[in-house]
Amino acid sequence: MSVNKAKTPTKDGKYWFFRVVYKDEFNTPKRYNSKKYFTRAEAKEAELEYLNKLKENVNVPTKMTFEDLWNAFLEYQDDKVRISTKVGYKYRGKYLVPLYNIKCVDFNIVYYENWKKYINSQPNMKDVSKNDILKVLKAVLRFGIKRYNFNFNQLLMLMEKFKNPDEKKTERQIYEYDDFIKFLSAEDDLKYKCLWQTLYYCGLRIGEARGLTWEDIDFSNKRLHINKQVLSIDNYSSNYYVCNPKTDSSIREIPIADELLSDLQKYYDEVSKFKNFDKKFFVFGNDYGIRPLAYKQAQRRKGEIAEKANVKQIRLHDFRHSCASLLVNNQAPITVVSSFMGHSNTTETLKTYSHLFKGKLNETMDIINNLSK
Repeated sequence: MSVNKAKTPTKDGKYWFFRVVYKDEFNTPKRYNSKKYFTRAEAKEAELEYLNKLKENVNVPTKMTFEDLWNAFLEYQDDKVRISTKVGYKYRGKYLVPLYNIKCVDFNIVYYENWKKYINSQPNMKDVSKNDILKVLKAVLRFGIKRYNFNFNQLLMLMEKFKNPDEKKTERQIYEYDDFIKFLSAEDDLKYKCLWQTLYYCGLRIGEARGLTWEDIDFSNKRLHINKQVLSIDNYSSNYYVCNPKTDSSIREIPIADELLSDLQKYYDEVSKFKNFDKKFFVFGNDYGIRPLAYKQAQRRKGEIAEKANVKQIRLHDFRHSCASLLVNNQAPITVVSSFMGHSNTTETLKTYSHLFKGKLNETMDIINNLSK
């Protein structure tokens, strides 16, 4: 917005004009150049009048429903976010269906509170999952503000997180080293033995392990390259897709323990005998690695081996937490733990595994106390 003097006047001697840049109701950039005026003061007054009129005439699509807004949001995000993020949107989007028929201009705290009751009625859903859905809803509303000028600002301020005071906090389960060795001793399938060791010794997410191909393993330098992951929309679907790791920092190179390297070599010698074998095949795959291992297969196998070994049941992701615990308990520097986990910085590592370092703080204080004895 500015008042300017033209290089050439009109026939009746008017030089001054104003220019306004704005966005219309569809967020499309627009530019308006006014007619010319005799004085700067006249142009400035006309500019203020135009801006007030523009403000009064800002319209929103009054007939747009939440379903329309949701679809516009998905379309807008299509080429801007990772595949895994888009899949997450669509998966959590099914919980937004009760809002579909509400007109966006009518959407208020009452509708939100009713929707919140609906989410709270979902069986066995924890607060963390509910709040993940809430994040998506907030993202859609912010999109509506930016793109269509909907007045959701006050509503967003009133939308509190889900917090069930009666929900028991699930303690993070891990395998101590002795537990893991006992678990591993019950495994007689070389493919799965390598999988469990990769998860435990390398701290991979299960999607990263599913995405490993033979060309990602550097046997000569004892290095593992993590550069992709295999995901399914709900971890149980037979359909899968290959995408980038969770974050840019998840792309990493980590050393391979000798025991794991030896077993991987044996397994490679076994599957590479397949006449159509290719190093692009998945390490932990089906049909010699043509297809990646299904999440539900790994989960079922893990349960069977834990029962057979008579050790506690932990989640597949808890092998990753077990790796972090193993590193911390064996005096690995925080930078090493962070590198193994593929965290963007050590702050993220400390935040995620703060409970592991509390004991180390006590040990440090014991060292200081012993200095004075």
